Amino acid sequence: MKKIALNIFHHHFHLKVSDRQLKIYPARLALFTVTIMAILFCFTVIVRGCIIAGQPQYEIIEGTITSGKPFYISLQEGGISHESILELTESLKGILDFGNLRLNETFKIYRRKDGVIHKFIYIKGPFDQYYSVRDKGGELSTFKPAIYLKKKVYAKEFTLKSSLFETMLAGGEKPALIMEYVNIFSWDIDFFTFPRAGDKIKIIFEKYEQDGEFVKYGKILAAQYITSSKTFSGIYYEPEKGKYGYYDLDGKPVEKQFLKSPLKFTGRITSYFSYSRFHPVVKRNMAHYGVDFASYYGAPIVAAASGKVTFTGWKGAYGYAVMIRHANGYKTLYGHCSKMLTYAGAYVNQGQTIALVGSTGWSTGPHVHYGMYINDVPLNPLTITNKPKGKPLQGQKLAYYNVIKNKYLKELEALK
Repeated sequence: MKKIALNIFHHHFHLKVSDRQLKIYPARLALFTVTIMAILFCFTVIVRGCIIAGQPQYEIIEGTITSGKPFYISLQEGGISHESILELTESLKGILDFGNLRLNETFKIYRRKDGVIHKFIYIKGPFDQYYSVRDKGGELSTFKPAIYLKKKVYAKEFTLKSSLFETMLAGGEKPALIMEYVNIFSWDIDFFTFPRAGDKIKIIFEKYEQDGEFVKYGKILAAQYITSSKTFSGIYYEPEKGKYGYYDLDGKPVEKQFLKSPLKFTGRITSYFSYSRFHPVVKRNMAHYGVDFASYYGAPIVAAASGKVTFTGWKGAYGYAVMIRHANGYKTLYGHCSKMLTYAGAYVNQGQTIALVGSTGWSTGPHVHYGMYINDVPLNPLTITNKPKGKPLQGQKLAYYNVIKNKYLKELEALK
């Protein structure tokens, strides 16, 4: 515990008590010293009444950490007495560190009619909560409860009407699930250019809930992206303990050597690979050994595959550029960057952000030039044979996989 002196001067504070509005006007209080941990946040406080069956009526004081005002003062302005606050902080000593409160954490106080605190709950997060409850002997008993989450499995289908992101959001899901879904197919589908209205998304996934409220997502167990002519599938499978991934219907890993695009959700193709195209800057025909993805200025550019960065800097017509050497003689180039986030000699992982979109060099607007080479010979990134990174399942592992796959396929098929 740390002794600190609090000098309270002018504060305005509005409370909502049931349906009445109260205003506490400025008060000048004498300097006093209290034994309390250093707390340098303020709470937005709402006070309301409740009746618990068979028990007296309580006022519920709810708050959220914002910034600027000491916790002690905010509680006093909320009607909590000096003695009650000291009792509360003493009961939580060694359990809740009031000097380590974070923005947007919340608390709730149940206060009796006589002003005595009946229960205090502080919530740092879904799995990190602190309770102080008055026992039959009249003392505050403090504990950190074990939090148990209930796992549920859901199966859903979405039909694209706009973008994949907007469609799944409108269907009640959150960005975390959408990004996990996109990652499963990011080696085969550029989700900015490929999707069409009417395409279907099918997904079986886990949700963790507490008291019926969503807490977090678990694994995506099975996923499909269905067009008018082709179906992409990814089934979650653990061929051995500690090793897991997604596999297609033949038992091949969906993870491949190169991502379909160096941008996520933001890359509109404006120029394709060509041995002769009209260049808008120099106004003549010349080779274009790559694909241009237009995007907004500052959009993240990611490494299409893992490898070693061999060049960062100014590269003539490409402006600021990054070059990466990959396995089996491959290289990739990312041009016209506004900022580079890696350096020559660094090893980068597939999907890692390496630069930001810009319009440097010979460029008429923000975009990334994505080039690919094999033994220094230019390739079209959109037409290469993108090989799986791992080996296909075989033998008993494949047999076990097929059992799981068929189970999920039946569930996905039923989503009509």
